[in-house]
Order: sequence, then C-alpha cells, then structure tokens
Amino acid sequence: MTEKKIKKFLSDGKLNPEYLERLKRQTLIKSTASSLRLAGIKITEKEVEQIVGSSITNSVIHKNIEKLLSRKQLAVWQYLQEVDEATPGEIAKKAKVARPTVNQALNRLLRLKKVERIGLGRSTRYRRL
Repeated sequence: MTEKKIKKFLSDGKLNPEYLERLKRQTLIKSTASSLRLAGIKITEKEVEQIVGSSITNSVIHKNIEKLLSRKQLAVWQYLQEVDEATPGEIAKKAKVARPTVNQALNRLLRLKKVERIGLGRSTRYRRL
C-alpha cells in the first residue's frame, strides 16, 4: 500500500497539518515499537501500526456513537445515560422500545464497549461505562 505524497508546506509557507499528523503517527509507531523491543517483546513496526490503527478506529467509534445507532438503539443508550444501571425490562418500559429491540441494542452497545453486563439470568443489569 503506497502512501499518497503530502507537501510539507502550504502555499502560504506554513507547515501542512496533514504532514504533521502523518509525522506524529510515524513517530508514535516507531517509538512504541522500539520501546516494546527494548522490553523484550518481538514486534514489528507493521504490527504496532495495526494496533495503533485499531485504537484510533475505536476512538472514532466512541465519539460518533449517535451516528452508529438506529433511533431505537439511541433511545436505549440515552436512557442508560440517565440512570446508574437498569434491567432490560426497565429499559424497554422507560425508553418505550420493544424488549427484543432492547436486547439487540444492548448487545450492540456491549460490542462497542459502551455498557457492561452485571450478573446473569433474570437479575442481569446493564450500566454505561
């Protein structure tokens, strides 16, 4: 995969912000890989780049959760923002969303690491992270 060429300077003589971001990313990857190798971990810069890329993706997901959820899923998420913890039944009643939809929304929020499950079975509760 070839990277596109980015100019160092803009037409007004200032440093290009895109260039600076790429430089910061490269520095992060190289220094992290070096530190890990000094600690005795066998890792390549490519592997570090994949890890850094996935954490940046996760950061973007957490900032834009409203864009990732449907209207009903968002109602579940918003209700969980208002309370410390709740059962799926409570959420369904208060958010006015069908119970199967609540379960599906909670599973999605679990995958996005926005909520955690507390307990098992009939006593299962959820709370936001």
